[in-house]
Amino acid sequence: MEHYAKNPAGRYAPLNKTSLLEGGRFFENRGRALKYLRELDPDRMLYNFRAAFGMDTLGAAPLGGWEAPDGLLRGHGTGHFISALSLAYAATGEEIFGDKLKYVVHELRKLQLLSGGDPAAFETRCTPEDAGQDKWSRDPSRWGEGYISAYPPDQFALLEKFTKYNTIWAPYYTLHKITAGLLECYKRVGIGEALDIARGIGGWIYRRLSPLTAEHRKKMWSLYIAGEFGGMNESMARLYDVTGDEKYLAAARMFDNENIFPGLARGEDTIANLHANQHIPQIIGAHREYMATGAEDYEAAAVNFFRIVTEHHMYAIGGVGQGESFRDADALAANIKGDTNCETCAAYNLMKLARELYAFEPENAAYMEYYERALINQILASQSPAVTANRTSGVTYMLPIGPGAERSYSDDYDSFTCCHGTGMENHVKYQDASFFMTADALYINQYLGAAVENDILCARVDSGFPFGGATVRIDFKRDFSVKLRIPHWCAEPFAGLERRGSYAVISGRAGETAYVEGRFNYSPRLEFTPDRLDGSPVAAVLYGPFVMVVREPSAEWLVLGGDVLDRLRPVEGAPVPTLTDGAHTFVPMYAADSGPYHTYFKIRSAQTAAV
Repeated sequence: MEHYAKNPAGRYAPLNKTSLLEGGRFFENRGRALKYLRELDPDRMLYNFRAAFGMDTLGAAPLGGWEAPDGLLRGHGTGHFISALSLAYAATGEEIFGDKLKYVVHELRKLQLLSGGDPAAFETRCTPEDAGQDKWSRDPSRWGEGYISAYPPDQFALLEKFTKYNTIWAPYYTLHKITAGLLECYKRVGIGEALDIARGIGGWIYRRLSPLTAEHRKKMWSLYIAGEFGGMNESMARLYDVTGDEKYLAAARMFDNENIFPGLARGEDTIANLHANQHIPQIIGAHREYMATGAEDYEAAAVNFFRIVTEHHMYAIGGVGQGESFRDADALAANIKGDTNCETCAAYNLMKLARELYAFEPENAAYMEYYERALINQILASQSPAVTANRTSGVTYMLPIGPGAERSYSDDYDSFTCCHGTGMENHVKYQDASFFMTADALYINQYLGAAVENDILCARVDSGFPFGGATVRIDFKRDFSVKLRIPHWCAEPFAGLERRGSYAVISGRAGETAYVEGRFNYSPRLEFTPDRLDGSPVAAVLYGPFVMVVREPSAEWLVLGGDVLDRLRPVEGAPVPTLTDGAHTFVPMYAADSGPYHTYFKIRSAQTAAV
């Protein structure tokens, strides 16, 4: 952090100083994701950019889904591709990822340099009623210096005329994914040309938005999906941190969503019934603006948002929403609908927010508890273990929780969506929040099997995942402390260690080696929704960190007796933690990768039985 007014209490261990240990579902998922990134053709990922600028597409085939040549969101997947390559290269050091990064970034820079003119001067021939792509500009010399995207800037001009979705589709969202990928590339890999492109984009945004009034921008950002801008305020704040150029901070503040930020800062729920993933990244951006400016309203908005979401809008797996939107606070059971809950992108962004907030409060393990919940029960479950000729790393759009719902997965090239994009990133950075270092201690927060090494210590966490327990070895190079998170679902796994709040503490001197074995005993519990359904309590079954599901094809709600916890027993010898109540078999959410299943159940209580 170079120019921020507020800095975190420490730093996460960078991926190039950590490793994911071999074995188990995390490692297997990562292997599929890395294989997919090795095989993805960069020229296909550049197809729409080259076509937009009238350049040779080098015989590459176009993409499908939202990246189709006429798709209004085309180009966002390439931004995620750059992010994923950056994460993969940082995590593995494999040159194929670095080579692809350099190639894609360089080709984008060549195109960007074709854009000329004043960004604010560009006008479209289209109107909100007549916006066919045949009328879009074909002259990059008019698009504005610094412009780069997979389509001309007509969608931006149409947004300024308050054109609605789906005549246009979130142009700043696409531009944010590209910018975020470039900044990830610069941050993780150090490719300077990526920063050059990002600065050009930031300059274009600043000059384009500056003539608009705050009220004009407020109306734009309130438009459903059309005004979705991802976390552009986050990227502009990051650019300011890297460069110290005040125009990027000014640009970040132009994305302040005055429809929701002030209320959130006061602790009000201003997000009910809004599109979930349209707004979560804005909150990450708000927190980055707090870091950049020190303005406490930004911090309050981010902290309150996270609390409101996790206390009043979150399902047991850590996901949110129905049909992509938040619903009324505490109306969870009423909105469990087939396969339309828990968009994967929303969990991806909530985990990013938790990671950001934790960095300022490393003793507040609640953020890492959420991270663990979503990582194990949504993200780990979002990739299919089945590899086919056209599906190397298939990922979910929604992670269904409705009765008898079944997952569907994307393929390699023909079903690009936002969640396919974040899915390229999710499975190559599993250990990204495992180790957090302050001046006084290393915090170990996730037990998925990983190691870290720096000039202070080496720490290795051999995990018993999915069965409870972990063995931790620490080789101290200097006098230091290590703090092991005690999972909220496990009372006291680290015998003989001092406990401070949610952490067990190991202190070591230079040259010493410490070993500790943690025993994570699982016990079943019910997690109820705040509301009832047809008069019945509704709950998910949890076992240690796992949300447990029942494989059952019926689309009718399954009913469990009120004494279900007394009747649940572990199934010995099962390949994954498994429970039975004598009538149903429960397995972790991630293990139900094919076929229909049930996540929530009606609970027959004495009161409902009497009715």
